[in-house]
Formats: sequence, structure tokens, C-alpha cells
Amino acid sequence: MKLLTHHCIALALLTFGTANAQFSDDPLHAVLETKDAQNFWKAFDKMETSATNPFTDYINNGSPGLKAFIKNRIINADSLYSTVKKNKEEYLKTRNTLSGIGKIDKKLKSSYSALKYWYPQAKFPTVYFVYGRMNTGGNSASEGITIGTELFKNLDGVTALIAHELVHFQQNNKGGESLLKQALTEGGADFISEFVSGEPMNVKAFQYGEANADRLYKEFVTRYKSDDLRDWFYWTSKKDDRPNDLGYWIGYKICEAYFNKQTDKHKAVQDILNIEDPFLFLQESGFLDTYIQQYAKEKNLKYDDFFKEFSGEPSEVTFVVNVPDKNDEVYIAGNQKGLGNWSASSVKMDRKSDFERILTLKIYLPAQLKLTKGNWDQEADVKGLEKGQNIRIENGKSKKISYTVVNWFKNSN
Repeated sequence: MKLLTHHCIALALLTFGTANAQFSDDPLHAVLETKDAQNFWKAFDKMETSATNPFTDYINNGSPGLKAFIKNRIINADSLYSTVKKNKEEYLKTRNTLSGIGKIDKKLKSSYSALKYWYPQAKFPTVYFVYGRMNTGGNSASEGITIGTELFKNLDGVTALIAHELVHFQQNNKGGESLLKQALTEGGADFISEFVSGEPMNVKAFQYGEANADRLYKEFVTRYKSDDLRDWFYWTSKKDDRPNDLGYWIGYKICEAYFNKQTDKHKAVQDILNIEDPFLFLQESGFLDTYIQQYAKEKNLKYDDFFKEFSGEPSEVTFVVNVPDKNDEVYIAGNQKGLGNWSASSVKMDRKSDFERILTLKIYLPAQLKLTKGNWDQEADVKGLEKGQNIRIENGKSKKISYTVVNWFKNSN
């Protein structure tokens, strides 16, 4: 769970370990790492006397968890210094937060062991306590789980947050970038983390959702195929009094309904953590059936189409791409199987001439895609589009579409 947008203990002996990423198959031997937090306060205490930015050493000597946290959160040592200086008193309120870290030992031990029971494949990464720029409470990445300690004056709720991020670490959900997928990813993490820890997440969103369920269900069935997350995740349009992140609540409800329908609960947990098709998962949960049927009837739409990412037949589209260098190879990465399901290297274009690449595909519309050199470190800056913006094809009026690559850049997402 990210507080802005996207959010162990070596349980036998409370090991505060090395700066190397650690992963364990045993819930009793996962590691909780506090070294970054200690280094932060060393830097903090030098702010008034150091002639240089003391947070440079904090960043340079950071753990893998801190390194993963820098991108899009801390940014760099200067950004951190500026934020800390402006909010010094708020940071000071968290100076003793980790003094009670031993108290969460048993809770984490129980939660981790419960997850191992329900999901034997579970891996337990290091949990890194770091200090950032007051913008992210928790994050899960390949390096491990990172907790933004500056947002917690005590450790109340941290066990639930770690459990939520631990579920994210296990997840392998597929199926595009729809609102439904995001809801199932975050709501699934809430559902499984509460199931194993006994502690709920996103209480405010859950209370509001339950109190306004009928209205919100009706809205969701009109939106869940869209990639527009507003009013459901991270920010609202202020059209009503809803809190942020209602998508967590409705995703939880769908996963709960799916879980309750299954006789094999171990398999249900497996399925929630490895959703292959969000729309089929929704259908099998049965959760919004009444609302979908009602909306389909009102709009004279086919009920079955609500459980497909795309309706109708695919369109044949020829892509023509002009490149800046004759040695450039071009790949298409997009939001469906025919476009590689956002794989940067699955769909390679053919060479038509030194500076022109071409490929004809059958794709469902509307479609979204990007052009790469085969990896996300070399993404195309396409003429006429804002840098990093997805190419969108809304209809099939033109069967041949041309693009010009101005240059290549490293994707920052």
C-alpha cells in the first residue's frame, strides 16, 4: 500500500541484520532491518553542523530496501534534506518509533506462520525500516518490503501494513491495467493480510463503502474495465464525500466472495494470489452479478461481455514506425495478448528499410501500447506525444498507423 498513489523479524531472536537483501522460506527466520533508520538519525543530528548534505551518506550506505525506496519517493539526498528541514518537528516525533519494535515480534510470527500454512510457496523477504519524504508508508519490491518510518509515531498498525506488503510480495496477478485488476490486487492483499493477521486495513474506506454500497456497486460496474483509477484509488474528483482508496474495499469484497464460494480454501488463497484473468475471477466470485445484469439490461449490452476485457472482434492494424538510427530494433508492448501483455520484448517489428519498421497485428480496441528497443530501459519518445505517454488507439477507422521515434529514453516507472 502506498500512502500517496500505488502501498522480518528474525522472529526467534530479532536479528537486525546486514545490508544485503535476504529471503527466507521459513517464517521464523525472516529478517527485520533497522540499520537505515539508525543511519538516518546520525545524518539528522549533523544537519546543523555539517557543511555538506549529511543525508548523502545515508543514501550511499543504504540497504537494498532503501535503494528501492529512492526511486519516485526519496528521489535523492537533496530532496530528502529539503523535506526533513521543512518538517523537522514532525520527524522528531518519530525518533523513538522503533524502540518498541520487539513488541511486534509475536504478531509477525503468527501472521507469517499463518500465511505459510495457507500458502506453502510463500517467501519472506527482509522488512527494511527506512526514512523517506513523508509520502509512502509501505512498499513491496523485488528487494524486499520497505516501511517509511517517518509516517508512524508508534508501531500501531504496522503489523497489518507489513502483512499487506508481504501479500503483494507473493502476488502474481495478470490481465492488463484495468480498475478491476488494481482493485483485485490491492483488495486481495487486504483480504489475505487480514485473514492471516487478524488486523484490518483501510478501515475508513471500508466503513464508507459498506454505508454506501448500493450506489458504489452501480458505479463500479460502469467503470471497472477502464484504466482510469480516479475516485477509486489514490485521489478523488471531489464529486462526493468519499475517501481515497475505495478500490481496496471493493476488491476485498470480490475476493471475500470468491473465497467463500470455494470448498478448497487453500486453493482459494492460491487463486487470489495468482489471478490469471481478473474478469473471469469476477464472474466466478458472483459478487456483482445482480448489478451487472441490471446495467447490461439498461444499456442493451451482452451480459457475457462484461467478463471479457474486450468485446467484439479484433481489428487488423498495420503499424509503421520511423526510427532515428538504421540499427534500431523496435518492439511493441501493450495492454493485451496480441501486444505482448506489456512485455517489452515479446512483439518485434519487421525491418522494411533502414529507417522504417512495420508489423500487422489483429488487436482489440481500444488499445494502449508503447514502443521499446526490447527492454524498459529503452522506451521510444514518440513525436506528437508527451514523453512516456501511452499510444492509444480508440477505433479501427484507420488500418495503417504511423509513428516517428524522436529518440529513446529510460522509463522511470
